[in-house]
Amino acid sequence: MKDIDADPLVDRTFTWPGAASPVSLRQVLHYMGNCGLFTREGRPSRVLLTPEARHFLDTDEVDYLTAVLHAHVRFFGETLKVIGEGLTYDELNHIAVDSYGLNWKSLDQVRRRVHWMRGTGMVEYWTNGKITPTKGGLALLSRLSLVRPSDLESQRQAASLAAELPELPRLLAERLNEVTEEELQARKRVLGYIVGGANMTALSRLVDAATASLSRSEFIQFSVEVFEVSKSSAEQSLNTLQGLDLMVQVGPDQFAATDLAAEWFTSGEAVDLIRHLHLNLALLGETLEALESESDSGTLTAILAERYPTSGLTRKDVTARVALLVEAGLAERIGNVTRRTALGTALAGSLPLQQRHDAHQDSALSLAGAVATEDGQRLPLPERLAAEVVSSSTDSANYQRFERALAEAFRYLGADVEVHSGPAKTDMVVTLWLSPASRPRIAVEAKTDGAGLVTDQDVKFMRLSKHRARHHADHTVLIGPGFDTWVSQEADKEGVAVLTAKQLAEAVVRHSETPLYPHELVALLLAGQADALEHTWSETERRTEALALVVNAMWKSANDPADIEFGAGVLDVRDIWRETKASLETPLDKKEIEEALAFLSSPCVAGVLERGGDHAITAPPELIALRLRSLASAIETKAVGTDSLWNTPANAIAASSSSLPDGLPKPNPSSNDIEPAQVRAWAKAEGRPVNTRGRLPESLIREYRQAHGLSTD
Repeated sequence: MKDIDADPLVDRTFTWPGAASPVSLRQVLHYMGNCGLFTREGRPSRVLLTPEARHFLDTDEVDYLTAVLHAHVRFFGETLKVIGEGLTYDELNHIAVDSYGLNWKSLDQVRRRVHWMRGTGMVEYWTNGKITPTKGGLALLSRLSLVRPSDLESQRQAASLAAELPELPRLLAERLNEVTEEELQARKRVLGYIVGGANMTALSRLVDAATASLSRSEFIQFSVEVFEVSKSSAEQSLNTLQGLDLMVQVGPDQFAATDLAAEWFTSGEAVDLIRHLHLNLALLGETLEALESESDSGTLTAILAERYPTSGLTRKDVTARVALLVEAGLAERIGNVTRRTALGTALAGSLPLQQRHDAHQDSALSLAGAVATEDGQRLPLPERLAAEVVSSSTDSANYQRFERALAEAFRYLGADVEVHSGPAKTDMVVTLWLSPASRPRIAVEAKTDGAGLVTDQDVKFMRLSKHRARHHADHTVLIGPGFDTWVSQEADKEGVAVLTAKQLAEAVVRHSETPLYPHELVALLLAGQADALEHTWSETERRTEALALVVNAMWKSANDPADIEFGAGVLDVRDIWRETKASLETPLDKKEIEEALAFLSSPCVAGVLERGGDHAITAPPELIALRLRSLASAIETKAVGTDSLWNTPANAIAASSSSLPDGLPKPNPSSNDIEPAQVRAWAKAEGRPVNTRGRLPESLIREYRQAHGLSTD
């Protein structure tokens, strides 16, 4: 706080007392979260101390600081209340999950709160593993306003009660009444960029400004002045608003708010905005309907993919829709999950929704093939796998279906799978190639339950170690639709990882968008590694996004007449930072931009040239992407092994000797009855990278055969 008070600029480094090297101040603020001590404003971005933070600096009152943190951080002061005469980290975490509805998968969140409490002298950690309150902590406890589990239960009950919706405005009522199934299916998938963010305040100001019509330049000038964004961002926002039917072109270069947008602005109701956006944004109301129970974005993505297989919504798309619903008070976040409010339930039941195509309506869901819809579209493989994993986990009458789904999911994640099942055996063993000297084997125990909850009657922990020994496995993971508290507690004691079907489904979908290597994904199957996996995934996703932002910023500058005249269309690192900072909540830092430029300027990619500290793009983004796809295709074509990328040499030799008894070369399927053009068309429809010419990878041909019910022998 003292450091920030002396220098409020966000884009700089900060050195912790006693640390050897500085870190990004933005990263420090990200870790601090909304703790009530800081606020941001202005451009360049600055961080200021809140009055509460300044009061603490002036008085050094630790009790006051603790109270501020309690007012902004969930389960903070409540920690003091529930520990009583002493609790362990495990016991404290179970209370947070069971009584306060916090969806924590590890002890990290509890540990952080206890460490802060110890820093303020409110609790002590004893050598017997117990956290106990101090006299100061007990004295403060009597002065805090705490949340009780009964209060949360009352909120849950209130959320289940009916709520009264605002009356529909006339024009909007007519439009909702006449919308057709074809129009619902034709809605746009991507929300798009909006200056000021997709929220009531920003959209109200934009619609208000356009009520009396204004020119393109006037709209851009208004956006730049009010929201402090670049002209290119304002232009992009104008396109988004037109796509959402909030603005319409009314002259050669004139734009105005649509009648429906003006009607919403007059009503001022957030519900009316969602009603309007539902007519133009794919599956917005359908996302609200799918929030019938607490769900995270990955689970929601899988549910929507199962119900609407042709929509193509990504996890990022679903997250944007959830943010809109939360902003409008139709949903609420609880930890990492979201649920509908009473108002959201009422609205979900009143909107015209797109017709479902649920997977259970099909006679069977083939993992190797595709779920065909009436218009011939197919559900992409990752979403199909994810939906089947979740659906089969509650199919108690057919446990082998769940095992098959798990095997396919693990193979998709890059694991070698051995299916065993049967008495005194584990269900399957997955092997992950981490390095030439490290290939851990993990025993998988699959549990189905029709009610969605695996209990102590279903798991015999004494047998798990025998299963590991029998199959020479290093670890064990339990997978099922859900687990009760006792199972989770025992698994934690035994060092057994617990993974729900929804978590695995989310990993499959997320892996399809941002693939991880086996040495990174192994954390998914190890006890207590959930936070490490999330950190790795978030960092990888951010690097990917950084690469895309850098490419597009450089291409935009290389085609901007003003930039070309002023600087020949080349950018340095700081220029790129300015161009991209409005696109992310936490703008890219210097290192992230430099890493993206280094990758793009490597000889294999050659998408960027450096000129004395400045950088120039060498080709359109589409061609750079095509170059990267060709590199991927070349690597895949030359990959060793065709049955599994993760086979050990011994397995590969055994497979070769059994399948080729005469020692003759195995025919290439592409030279038999498969047309390469058909394989390429199928791969593009599935979202798979494929070379435009040359020899097709045998692994791709094999998957094509499986998808079309052809022999792979």
